Amino acid sequence: MLEVEELPKKGSQRMAAAVTAAAARLGYKQRNFFKIIRAYKESLKQTDQVLSKYPRQLPNETRAALEEAIANAGPGARPGAIHSAAEALCKERNINPPSGRAVRTRLNLPAEITDVVAYTGKNTDYALDMSPLDVAVDGPNNTPYRAVLTAFIDARHGNVIAHTVTVGRPMADDLLHLFTEAVEKTKPKTPSPASLVIYRGAPINDPRLKAQMRLLGISEPDIQVDARRPGLPLTALFGTKLGRVAVNPRSDPSNPYAVDESLPLHVVRPAIALLLERHHAGLQVNREIAAIASATTAVQVVTKGPQKSNNQEFTSARLPRTNSKNSR
Repeated sequence: MLEVEELPKKGSQRMAAAVTAAAARLGYKQRNFFKIIRAYKESLKQTDQVLSKYPRQLPNETRAALEEAIANAGPGARPGAIHSAAEALCKERNINPPSGRAVRTRLNLPAEITDVVAYTGKNTDYALDMSPLDVAVDGPNNTPYRAVLTAFIDARHGNVIAHTVTVGRPMADDLLHLFTEAVEKTKPKTPSPASLVIYRGAPINDPRLKAQMRLLGISEPDIQVDARRPGLPLTALFGTKLGRVAVNPRSDPSNPYAVDESLPLHVVRPAIALLLERHHAGLQVNREIAAIASATTAVQVVTKGPQKSNNQEFTSARLPRTNSKNSR
């Protein structure tokens, strides 16, 4: 990729010489390197088309109007009232208003039930989707990697049935655990035929995995591959954030390992599980809940960043108690 991007523009007198030199450095024949150039440029066009369908960050002026609406509304204001106030401010300033989803994301509120089928344009019963999270985890050779959330989604009802969090892309064994959990939760006695959309490159050829899918009513002819960038169904469910954890973060091509301080995977997994539970239960992130100490502390670590603490502090920490009036 870097070699192709450094090439002179097409038609330049230096183009042929640059291609010959680049092919020699990488050990390719010149004609094969031209094929690589064409394939790379085609992939850029496809990526631009896919990204155009993904939600963008709020413009600065829209974000400022939303913050002003929140401040003016005061604590305890309903999301709908804040949304209306932000729309009015944006109309006065002749700027684009925030969506209702953007308001709920800013307030750390769970998203409303989403029609995943309508959002993704894929008519399916289930979806297997994968998305990197803006959380770094300890990887092989002490290298930090993005934590990746993979989920088995009920597309008709807009909820995650089973999920797994891995260091980088999930392997076949990870998906086997995922589908086994889905079978245990749904417990289908006589499953109806069901369709499934999977992300491109999902390792689903394991016979054990296919057996679990059949228990859910999914046969091989009913599986469709979504060639678009993974993460669209998960973005449909959570928007750009799950709690305060960004979903599908943009990577920096110049520095692929430019991530925050990494955390152990056994800390991140219960944190993400708890955030998913809160999302589906309709709980606000700052509401006091009854949860195991390790998972609760993990949420604090993931959403607020790692802090120095001893083992006793880590196992006994709790979310701060909120005022009962505000928690209502």
